[in-house]
Amino acid sequence: MNLAEKCGVFGAQVTNGEVFHMLYWGMLAQNHRGHQSHGFATWDGDIEVYTQLGLIPPNQGFGFDVKSLKGSVGIGNVRYATSGSLDLGARQRDAMPIRVNGEKRSVAISFNGNIVNVRDLQKRVGVDQSYSDTHALALLILQKLEETGSIEEAARACMGGIDGSFAVTGIVDDGTLFAFKDPIGVKPLCYGKSKGVHAFSSESVGLDINGIKWDHELSPGEFMAVEEEEVIRRQLVESQRRAFCAFEFAYFMRPDSRVKEKFVYQARVEFGRALAHIYAEKAKRCDVVVSLPETADDAAYGFHEEAGIPWERATRRHRYVTQRAFITDVEYRDSVIFRKVNILEPLIKGKRLAVVDDSIVRGDTTRATVKRLRAAGAREIHLFITYPRILGPCFYGIDMATYSQLIGARMTPEEIAVEVDADSVNYLTIEDYVKCTELTREQFCLGCMTNDYPTPMADSLAKEMWNKLKRGETEKGRIYEST
Repeated sequence: MNLAEKCGVFGAQVTNGEVFHMLYWGMLAQNHRGHQSHGFATWDGDIEVYTQLGLIPPNQGFGFDVKSLKGSVGIGNVRYATSGSLDLGARQRDAMPIRVNGEKRSVAISFNGNIVNVRDLQKRVGVDQSYSDTHALALLILQKLEETGSIEEAARACMGGIDGSFAVTGIVDDGTLFAFKDPIGVKPLCYGKSKGVHAFSSESVGLDINGIKWDHELSPGEFMAVEEEEVIRRQLVESQRRAFCAFEFAYFMRPDSRVKEKFVYQARVEFGRALAHIYAEKAKRCDVVVSLPETADDAAYGFHEEAGIPWERATRRHRYVTQRAFITDVEYRDSVIFRKVNILEPLIKGKRLAVVDDSIVRGDTTRATVKRLRAAGAREIHLFITYPRILGPCFYGIDMATYSQLIGARMTPEEIAVEVDADSVNYLTIEDYVKCTELTREQFCLGCMTNDYPTPMADSLAKEMWNKLKRGETEKGRIYEST
């Protein structure tokens, strides 16, 4: 399965020295969260911004432009587009961090999330609809900063005027580093500190790679700022509920990242164990466990332990094929899928396979993989999927924004098995998925599994579109952008 996550963010302030090397490593550790573009902004009396298309390179030889990024305060970003145009010019323009300048103040932000009422916000702040939602968010923050003189009040305005998800790090023109999270906490954002360092990161691995000690995950509706050595922490909105993105556990987060006290890989191992337990009779039919690397490897290990079936590493990912099949052109997608994974045919031939994967979204990757496993001589192919069946689009920063993209919205598991030529398709239940994470159902956004969304506009748009589809109408792009 290949999906696009909105992006990853990082921000840091150091007491002595330059901050850029810390930004670089913090974002390199989160390169998986956004392949379309990357960028950095630092403050050294003024805010300087550097952005570029593609992945962060695996060394610091960025070239001449990056030499201007001096200072002790900075933010970074890696991005996938879930708002705005996808053409080359737009991707360059929408790469983050984004700096906006007013009559009196300026601010730069790095943003992970998605704004559902984007058209309304663009109109309010005066941003063209072809621009991404980040431009509108940045302008809202700037306008409120100029009105009130307070970045805290600007963050409060976001929490009261935006339907959607947002985890933000930013720099004010006076050198203040700030971060805040939406009132239901859809996206991850943690804070860490070490001697002379304060930092924010989408995932804890961004802190780990810099030797920064994890302190806490920001609460929904929480705002933090670092002004010189003073750390400000405010609960701006008392959250009525929590809605952490359930997909983070299955797919997006690195396995060595943590959510509260639990590492992601531990949950994935439990997903595999649960699948083997629930579908014990089907597991007994299988000779070997095979995973679709890399996000399903930990689940395959758990499945192997519970079922007592050998785990063969018969599929291997090509490390440097970084394209995401889910967001490539249709004519190119099959080529990408073929090149991403290599199959060790002698380990497959004549075997009944328990194939563990993290999710099925469009179905293209699953169909292509099953076809290759059949060609390699697999006798039976039973798919065990850690993420429950996806029934609805995402409004909060995953690029699956229409029902028509989703095979699970149109077909039952039995029909999907026929469609992709598998002998069976077996999903983890919502209840068992949640149990494996050690969180509660009330702490998750499960909208894509249930078609019930945690923010009012998203829920209304989803139900309106579903009713239109039942009447025979068709979708015209991302639901929240076509409103």
